[in-house]
Amino acid sequence: QLSPRRVLSDANRRGGSTVSKTFMRRLVWRDLAYWQLHHWPTMPRVPIRPQYAHQVWRSDSAMLRAWQQGQTGFPLVDAGMRQLWQTGWMQQSIRMVTACFLTEYLNMSWVHGASWYHDTLVDADLAINSMMWQNAGKAGMDQWNFTLLPTSKAQDPNGEYTRTWVPELARLPNKYILAPWTAPDQVLQQAGITLGTTYPHRILDTDFQELKAQNRSAILETRRLHGPASDKDGYDIVTVPEGSTKGNDGQPMRVYTIKPYREVTRPS
Repeated sequence: QLSPRRVLSDANRRGGSTVSKTFMRRLVWRDLAYWQLHHWPTMPRVPIRPQYAHQVWRSDSAMLRAWQQGQTGFPLVDAGMRQLWQTGWMQQSIRMVTACFLTEYLNMSWVHGASWYHDTLVDADLAINSMMWQNAGKAGMDQWNFTLLPTSKAQDPNGEYTRTWVPELARLPNKYILAPWTAPDQVLQQAGITLGTTYPHRILDTDFQELKAQNRSAILETRRLHGPASDKDGYDIVTVPEGSTKGNDGQPMRVYTIKPYREVTRPS
């Protein structure tokens, strides 16, 4: 194994910040994750934003199992989860697709995702994995301010990735590869696909925007019922543990809160 300091030193010596700012930022994110885990040792299961521990999530073991096994009926999600199970690895943006699907669309706790990733990833890192899942579930220090749709062609423009890991859909035209339920019966028949038999029906058929709104409402209700834990501008407040900062130990600290939550929960 390489020391992160060795990696940083070698990268700086070779002009790393000009070659890839993303790579250099991720070295910093690694230290941020370890700082968080050191000062919040329960981070793998307990939200850093304490009021979010009260959030009401969906409890559905069949849905969770479908997500874990890549049988959700959403091909891009299924491709990622099957690759994870078979190889122990998944590309970064696909990890985000599957995480958003679990937390925002299935409205299931980020703890389930963190636990499954930690058990299955060959590059599992407790600190980084916990930090990223907390952020995906909006419970961490840096809430994700984006959502990746499971039908977005930006992640798999020609369907090659999906066809690799969901071979039962391999004969579908690109137009339908990420949303086979939209394909006409004749197209499905020609591709040898029977939804519900050769490939599962979607475990959700609700509009994505509506599902996202439901998840948002659950978070807002949690903040309303279990506050006040926000400042005058609507930002969440976290009490900083002893020894974690140079000047704010034991004091309330503002943490990044995405705009829709700030606007709705700002005190009058």
